[in-house]
Amino acid sequence: MKIIRRLRTREYLPFTLILCVNVAFLALAFAVDSPRGIFAGFLRIIQSRSILVTDYIAIGGMGAALLNVSVVGISTVFMLLRLGQKPTGANVMAVFLSIGFAFFGKNVFNMIPLTFGVWLFSKYVKSPFSDFYLSALLVATVSPTISEIAFLGMFSRFAEMFFGILLGFLVGFIFPAISAESVRLHSGFNLYNMGVAGGIVATILAVVLKSMGIDVIPADFWSSGNNFFLACLLYSIAAVMLIAGLFSGTGGGGIGARMKNSLSAYGKIHSHHGRLVTDFYLMYGGSIFINMAALCIFATTLVLVLGADLSGPVVAGILTMTGFGSLGKHLGNVVPIVAGAVLSAFVNTWDPSAGLNIVPILFSSGLAPLAGMFGWGWGVIAGFLHVNVANYIGDLNGGLNLYNNGFAAVFVVMFLLPVISIFHKEAATAEITPRGFPRGLIEKIRKARRKRRSGR
Repeated sequence: MKIIRRLRTREYLPFTLILCVNVAFLALAFAVDSPRGIFAGFLRIIQSRSILVTDYIAIGGMGAALLNVSVVGISTVFMLLRLGQKPTGANVMAVFLSIGFAFFGKNVFNMIPLTFGVWLFSKYVKSPFSDFYLSALLVATVSPTISEIAFLGMFSRFAEMFFGILLGFLVGFIFPAISAESVRLHSGFNLYNMGVAGGIVATILAVVLKSMGIDVIPADFWSSGNNFFLACLLYSIAAVMLIAGLFSGTGGGGIGARMKNSLSAYGKIHSHHGRLVTDFYLMYGGSIFINMAALCIFATTLVLVLGADLSGPVVAGILTMTGFGSLGKHLGNVVPIVAGAVLSAFVNTWDPSAGLNIVPILFSSGLAPLAGMFGWGWGVIAGFLHVNVANYIGDLNGGLNLYNNGFAAVFVVMFLLPVISIFHKEAATAEITPRGFPRGLIEKIRKARRKRRSGR
């Protein structure tokens, strides 16, 4: 009841809005398929390898995929409420990321062991689990590792599931420390920091498995023919967020004045470069929904204009761009990156509308802070490089890292930042903000370690 009362307050509007969207997903699931078809497809999703690229729409059907998305989204919001978390740009982003990747790669089976592993870590360092909730939500970047082992098909099903779950506990346990330190590799210019940590962990695991004679072979399951349905769904989400953002303005003077204040706050969002951690919600409140709606409309329209399929991975890319509208992204720093990525799609060897181009085009926006701080030119170069790197860097881990574009982006930053520093002093002296999430998490881990040691 306490959670329900919170959802009724204006303070928790982002969580209420996200819950409503996920309830709509649940209703749509049963509108597009029969209960028998949905649950049969849902079982196929849970038992799939979930490795890149495993489109859950292709595996289980639209109804089963929407069921998985709604279950993941609702459970994620309730976990945040149970932990007493108030809405921030970071956790709004994390929920949208979870919802997006529930269309491919993340399901209710392979996410639970990882989350439990993060909880075990919090107990080990004697710190509240709420200190590590972002790691608990985003550790799903390596969720295919659990499914890969649990449904390997080489040994008994019981043994494989046991070791798959055990591996999830282990990976979840070490993930907060790795993700906290990985930000040093990119100084906050890669918004997908958890993808960096996931790439490191997944690459190590893939190498170990290969040395044991277990080759991790990427999957290639893509859905098609759902553009009208999914476009209507995405534009509807954007419309709901736009309305929520316009009416969330503060101050007196009636509805018109509140809408004017919201639009004014939205305009101010574009003055920020977006480096980690630029929390738009803490700075501008509900006006972030206008920003998120604009990004959702931009990304969806871009895919349709390029003539690509709105598949599960593509929808995940759109929802990820949308989610980061609360934490670092806006049209001003996204468009240059995406422009460079689109340019790359027209000069590389793949069809510009193929998933191998569209997915990294959408996820290239994780490099938005580069364009925000150093200008359009460097943004275009970063986006151009990203598509090419992203399509090959996944070979290192065989598709075990869902946030592969975050892993690719760190290589682009590590290459470009020294080059940019020749022309921009800001790049040469770039440091992550001391009040940002990454540095804060590092300090929490170190403080917990000291506390644990002093208690011995």
